[in-house]
Amino acid sequence: MINYRLNGPASQERQRIRVMAALRENRFPQAILIDGPAGIGKKALAMEIAKALQCTDGNERPCGHCFGCKMASDPGVTDNWVFPMEAKEVQTRSADSVSAGSTARTIQDIKQEYIEQIVANPYRIDIFSAGGEISVNLIRTMTGSFAMKGDRVRVVIVAEADRMNDSAANAFLKTLEEVPPDTYFILTVSSRDRLLQTIRSRCLALHLLPLSDAEVREETLRMLGPDADEESVTGDVIGLAVGSPGKALYYVEHARELCALASDFIVKSLRNDYSELFEALAKAGLDEVAEANGFLEVLSFLVSDIMRRESGAPLRLPDTMAKLDMDAFPRIDATALEIALATVQETMSRIASRRTAPMMCLQSLAIKLFEGSK
Repeated sequence: MINYRLNGPASQERQRIRVMAALRENRFPQAILIDGPAGIGKKALAMEIAKALQCTDGNERPCGHCFGCKMASDPGVTDNWVFPMEAKEVQTRSADSVSAGSTARTIQDIKQEYIEQIVANPYRIDIFSAGGEISVNLIRTMTGSFAMKGDRVRVVIVAEADRMNDSAANAFLKTLEEVPPDTYFILTVSSRDRLLQTIRSRCLALHLLPLSDAEVREETLRMLGPDADEESVTGDVIGLAVGSPGKALYYVEHARELCALASDFIVKSLRNDYSELFEALAKAGLDEVAEANGFLEVLSFLVSDIMRRESGAPLRLPDTMAKLDMDAFPRIDATALEIALATVQETMSRIASRRTAPMMCLQSLAIKLFEGSK
């Protein structure tokens, strides 16, 4: 019997055992859906499974050195991947349509650059543009490549499949209804609810768990490389990551600035010092939806931590909380904090709806935060 060995963090071992059992018993489905929070290693597991499926070693898979394993991990084999792209990228000419010797950048070149980033760091949460989507053209290109598969096993990883538009989802559903022989699909999503139920029903569901704080620290330092400064992975970074090395990598660069701004937001709001606060928000560049709500996520963590400190619960932002003196505002009790947290979350929804400019929402929140308790 062939032995399968999939690598990954201990926190996700149960899910890997389930996949390895299906592979050993030759009952692996032709479509699998891996869901879980952003940046916890869904694409990393997808790549491990792809290598295992394409490996030709007779004893242990993936072996890492056979032709199948090399094809699965080669960024140049762009047909192995589908992921969100901006419209202008999708409209780029393919390699088949440019003249011989041309140095024009093709869609295959663009895809290869994305794949290289994924292979280098599958935890990253900022590889794809926020404005990108999986369009029907990308799905049609994928299905068009099936004719060139030959006799080898084909595995297609559909990363962030919950970003398919309606036309793409319907086209992909038709493909799932009649999957070509020896062809497998591995979908990764952060939100299963954003994917068509009819697609979900045709996939084996695999829910991937967040990592422990210790694993997040270990994986983050490993991704940062041998010259990484261990002190850069602070307590606040680990707390904001919530089990996601991808988020930790982001917050290594941004936690200090965002936590300081969130702390100032609370203090200046309580002191009605709006002019300086509005100026600081403008300098922070929070004019876009993703950036504004990213800041509000940090702010909600901080408000929650103030509540945790009152109840004696462990803090998620220990470094920032050590500098925040809430004793200067004795009127802020548990009820005021609960209302403030709800107000922050309501503001995030308003910004996400895109009906009001993010900066206007942030300014309005500063005035309303702790209203009646100032």
